Amino acid sequence: MEEKNLGVIFEGFFSYRKGSLHVEDTGMQELAMAHDTPSYIYSRNYLLSQVSRIKSAFEQVDTMICYSVKANSNLELLKIMRKEELGADVVSGGELRGALIAGFPPGKIVFAGVGKKDEEIEFGVSRDIYCFNVENEEELSSLEKYGRKYGRKVICNLRLNLDIDLDTHHYVKTSRKETKFGIDTVKAEEIIGHSGRYKYASIEGFHLHLGSQIKEVEPYLKAMEKVEEFNRKIKFNPRIIDLGGGFGIPYSVRDKVIDISDFGKSISSIVKSMGIEKLILEPGRFIVGNTAVLLTRVLYVKRRGEKTFLIVDAAMNDLIRPALYGSHHTILPVAEPSAATPSIKADVVGPVCETGDYLGKDISVPADIKKGDLLVAANAGAYSFSMSSNYNSRPRPCEILVDGKDSEIIRKRETYEDLWKAKI
Repeated sequence: MEEKNLGVIFEGFFSYRKGSLHVEDTGMQELAMAHDTPSYIYSRNYLLSQVSRIKSAFEQVDTMICYSVKANSNLELLKIMRKEELGADVVSGGELRGALIAGFPPGKIVFAGVGKKDEEIEFGVSRDIYCFNVENEEELSSLEKYGRKYGRKVICNLRLNLDIDLDTHHYVKTSRKETKFGIDTVKAEEIIGHSGRYKYASIEGFHLHLGSQIKEVEPYLKAMEKVEEFNRKIKFNPRIIDLGGGFGIPYSVRDKVIDISDFGKSISSIVKSMGIEKLILEPGRFIVGNTAVLLTRVLYVKRRGEKTFLIVDAAMNDLIRPALYGSHHTILPVAEPSAATPSIKADVVGPVCETGDYLGKDISVPADIKKGDLLVAANAGAYSFSMSSNYNSRPRPCEILVDGKDSEIIRKRETYEDLWKAKI
């Protein structure tokens, strides 16, 4: 098989034991028999390990770590984050309600998002959440209006668009001037210069989210340096810096990603030097990205000349990242191939009627793979189930959380009745 040294992805929480892939102490074969396929399988202890890592990395400064709910909004996972004393970063009224249902204290919730409706803003203000990351001047007017209505100060951070390029997919670059996100420094200077007009909307800092899957610390340091220059120019001393998230994770053994502790040391140092009172982070992918796999079964092996297709029961409606971003997900057989087993290259594709419906192309698989065999697509914890759909009228998979030898359903598999219940 092509993929070796999978510890960089699985960290020991997913491993081959006695010839079969396990999550913690539970076999994938057992999970497939109990819950069918496709299914999302999560490691509870891997998730806890990632939470612990990022807490330790930023313990040198006053940091509020707000899990990015958009990465994965499963309520049971959110409850784990809340019990670990994380906050929540939300970008919609639905995510805000989910965070509150999961038990996050309002004082640990940050509301970001480029297009907040008035009713969403009012709901956030009425619940007295910690702060709003503001994308435009009109939003400040709404925050002022509802702050006045509910008689409370509303903490605001201006989201700056610093026009910083990143080595990542162009769909997830969010701090270039051509994107819809943030306020340029010219407009931000004007807003701060007239901030005295607001009695309830209190501008106390900046939001700097740069993008996703950032593998090195330099873009963050460059952003902070630009903010320092801006502060000196306009003589503004922000109390809060929300640096967003975007910390990269390895999607294959070949990915080179800086350790989170190195991110923490470098970023904490510049935060201290700037005299920032509170650092806010919004990690999503870093916490959940590699803590789950999508378990799927081979329906057919289709050979056409030199080309082989493995048609599986998971599809782009279950995991859209390969079709949307051309993303790589490590794909492995559940039954461990022996060293002597020859391999072939195959495209792993789903049943959806789209040429773009694939989980992986030119994947190394055992030459004797057959109908009924199980595969996993790794790195499936973030932006996977949360982006799933019912395209082709396909019910979405179940989600299973594993803790050692125990497992529980944290989201039931949808049924055909669920698809049509609004009409029945």
